[in-house]
Amino acid sequence: MNQEQKFSDEFLNAFVDDQLAPEEKGRAYLSINNDDALNRQVCELRKMRDLVQLAYKDLSGFTAPGPRAGRPGNTIAAGFILAFGIALGWLLHQPGPAPEATPVAALPAAGSVPPAVATHKPPAVPPAAKPLVVAGNEVKVLFHLSSDKPERIQEVLDEAEALLKFYRAAGQIARVQVITNGDGLNLLRTDKSPDPERVRAMLKTYDNLSFAACQNTIDRLKREQGVTAELLPGASVVDSGVAQIILRQQQGWIYIQV
Repeated sequence: MNQEQKFSDEFLNAFVDDQLAPEEKGRAYLSINNDDALNRQVCELRKMRDLVQLAYKDLSGFTAPGPRAGRPGNTIAAGFILAFGIALGWLLHQPGPAPEATPVAALPAAGSVPPAVATHKPPAVPPAAKPLVVAGNEVKVLFHLSSDKPERIQEVLDEAEALLKFYRAAGQIARVQVITNGDGLNLLRTDKSPDPERVRAMLKTYDNLSFAACQNTIDRLKREQGVTAELLPGASVVDSGVAQIILRQQQGWIYIQV
């Protein structure tokens, strides 16, 4: 794929919608790391996708007040989406200073989910991502798992392993960390993990990979359910998954919520 194709709208939209093959995705991550303008463009596309999804979600429960009101109701909903899209496009193209990083003093409550740079479900409106910093040609990617749905767990393992394989084959220095909190902690629990052998195998194969569990989630399980969470060998613990995510973003890590 040549440079023009790599930066085309079609390619970037496919990247945001998770429709690229692992090798193409790896090349995209590398380009995003090294190009601040491309990083901002990808973030804008993600914001637009997430906001439009959120608008459709809000309208999904709309019911017209009577059998004859069905057609006007649909017109109102369609008009709202159109106006929403126009306003969003205008806002995304207005120049302005980038927002400051969220201070640690303003951390959300334990167990809550921070704004995502990349996500597969509609979050609150995310802030513009801080331009990525690549020190010594090292690529740093942080995956955030807060769900125990099998497809989400499978996806985070597949994505992490595909990236590690790609960068190893390319001779590129890379670090990958998977942060788990909320229901995502089940990935690392000895009594709940759906694929403990794969986690162990990945940790053994890649010394630049780490899995971390949120201590706040572990404490809440103990306090609310009387459950003492035992973790898989090799998994580490961080005081707060949210604080770790904010710290990693400030250090220039690519943040991806699965």
